[in-house]
Amino acid sequence: MADVVIVADRYELLRPLGSGSFGRTFLAHDRTFDRHVAIKVLDPAADWKARDLFKRESAVLQGLRHQAIPEVHALVSGAWEGGNTEFLVMEYIEGMSLAQVIDEPRVLPFSEVVHLFLELLGVLDYLHRRAPPILHRDIKPSNIIMRADGEPVLVDFGSVRRTALGADESGSTIVGTYGYMPYEQYMGQAAPSSDLYALAATFLHLLTGRPPREWLNDEGRIIVPANLSNDGRLGPVLARMLQPSPTDRLASAHEVREAMWRGTETTGGNVPAGAPRSTAIESVALGPAPRTIEGETAALLDRVAPTAWDLADSSTKQDVIGASDVAWAIFLGVITVGIVPLIFVSVAHQRRRRLTRFFRNGTVATARVINFAPESTAMGQKLTRVGYEFSVDGKLRRDSDLVLPVVAARWVVGDSVSILYHAAEDYDSVIISTS
Repeated sequence: MADVVIVADRYELLRPLGSGSFGRTFLAHDRTFDRHVAIKVLDPAADWKARDLFKRESAVLQGLRHQAIPEVHALVSGAWEGGNTEFLVMEYIEGMSLAQVIDEPRVLPFSEVVHLFLELLGVLDYLHRRAPPILHRDIKPSNIIMRADGEPVLVDFGSVRRTALGADESGSTIVGTYGYMPYEQYMGQAAPSSDLYALAATFLHLLTGRPPREWLNDEGRIIVPANLSNDGRLGPVLARMLQPSPTDRLASAHEVREAMWRGTETTGGNVPAGAPRSTAIESVALGPAPRTIEGETAALLDRVAPTAWDLADSSTKQDVIGASDVAWAIFLGVITVGIVPLIFVSVAHQRRRRLTRFFRNGTVATARVINFAPESTAMGQKLTRVGYEFSVDGKLRRDSDLVLPVVAARWVVGDSVSILYHAAEDYDSVIISTS
């Protein structure tokens, strides 16, 4: 823009970010707090329905607090292009939309795709569990942004609707995007399973690089390809979410997460369900807490707890300590005046103490691996942070733990691992599988 445009004597518009059916969105500089914001501008010529949707978006977003939903800073009025209009000032989400990922094209690791999928299910679970439930109604690749850290954000709530409408609200508006919206939305109807349909269509597009309409058969049903991924669960789950009839779909985000968790076959889908790659990785026979560290319990602790040798060469399997290992340790001790070997001993000791606490009083559970992330110690030793989720009393919980890379390399996303957790310590947990 040639001339500087200031909104509400505070926000300097910098460049366009996008446009919709009833307005445009700009990147702006908030001069008061010296930060970037996104400003959605309502077209002054917009009709009453567009104004209703705009106000609805503002009202709904102001009541939401979630890390994957943009925060609303303000709703202001002012002059715009010869008329008066309203401006919705929101948190600016910097990153790449899934539409941009598809268009590049950029192939995401499958573990990253599963992570995005599970995180967005968490967002929908948060929205759909509100009282009354909140429906997005326009989930598609361009409305999902990946931050630099890989976390997704659901944007553009311009089609949002509460399922319980006020006396002055109409539920007959048709909103959504062809290919991503289910049949009931063409009739002005929507439910939580409608958002799940759109999410599944979005991830079908992300995984195949082809828009959902290209997977429609002659009956108007989206057919999920049998070779969708190397994972036996995601394909059948997406197929169930994409059923034409809402009654045949998984009804809630919680049900979808449970289906991913169980890895069970979902009836009514178009993809043969594959069995999970593994059940529990390692059978753990521990009695009820509190336990004494002896016998089989002590033997398992010895297998799980890394030694100083393991940490000194974390990428190599340490079956037998040879003469070269001893020589290397002596060499490190000489050139560092004994400091480096002591660091490895100290770290190994701290890890064993933490594990011992769980072995004494922790509760055994099975968790599902959801992601991997490499980490380095202060000495540059490589470890792997394994993210996982587990169910306790019907509630899904998430945690992560650091393990040796040679151990983490035996697993893939979706594998089951044994853990110990402390319910009294906010479900803090550790992995106790080693194979």
